[in-house]
Amino acid sequence: MNEHLLRKIKSALLASFFFTLLLGLYLVYESGSAEGSFALIIVLLFALAGNFLYGIPVSLLIDSFKSHFFVSGILHIFFAFVSYFIIKEFYYFAIICAALFFLSEEWQKVKKQNFKWKPMIVKSIFMVGFTVLTLYLSLYMHELLEKKTNEYYLIPAGYVGGVTVIYDIENEPQPNKVGDYNVIKINDQGYGLTALPEPEGTFNNKYYYIDEEGRKEKIKEKCIHIGGSGSTSNDDRDFLYSSFTVINSNCTDHFSTYGEDHSIGVEEILQREGFGDFGY
Repeated sequence: MNEHLLRKIKSALLASFFFTLLLGLYLVYESGSAEGSFALIIVLLFALAGNFLYGIPVSLLIDSFKSHFFVSGILHIFFAFVSYFIIKEFYYFAIICAALFFLSEEWQKVKKQNFKWKPMIVKSIFMVGFTVLTLYLSLYMHELLEKKTNEYYLIPAGYVGGVTVIYDIENEPQPNKVGDYNVIKINDQGYGLTALPEPEGTFNNKYYYIDEEGRKEKIKEKCIHIGGSGSTSNDDRDFLYSSFTVINSNCTDHFSTYGEDHSIGVEEILQREGFGDFGY
């Protein structure tokens, strides 16, 4: 086998092994036990697949540029970063694997030359530092690219209980906006209809009580428990919905995380609004 390719294969194996080892040590540190370590076998298999199917071809491509150590290292990290568009949030792992792959290969190279500890340690420190910087910047970029719900709820002052929102109702007017947020008005029965499509992404919503005179009071995050979402249908179409629960006293982290959903049944709301007979 070509010596150059053999070195790449060794680098892929070493990177996969050390990545799995580092992840295992981190999980043990976080949980305080080795429970669930069997799952690391799956992690190792995925790491091997990524390094062989993506890492080796990319590394061979970079070698064709005949780049200096630092440029080559940066390119390895860059191509791992680009994998965001293929594997989404798992690209963090790809970046770490790319750094380990590159360092594994460089250590193999210098072993066949006049080995000098100091230059190699300096280069390794640079590579680790650059990887950490890339991970930090990628978190910021991921936040910018990630979809956010951006809904602005107006709930009747003093209302306590479940809230249901039904999306994509054609005869509803397009919602008003407050900055980048779409306004969704909730009635005193605890539900609202909107022409908006069902939201995707992380929750980035705002919740306000509003009284009859239009005065608004922001509802604390601990007073909101995000419920479920789903769909229901009649003979004509599907209806998409989501729900949450709001309280105005004894608001705690426990309620925000585990609070129960007491919203009105979606079918009952749809029947009230004249969308068919759902048996209510």
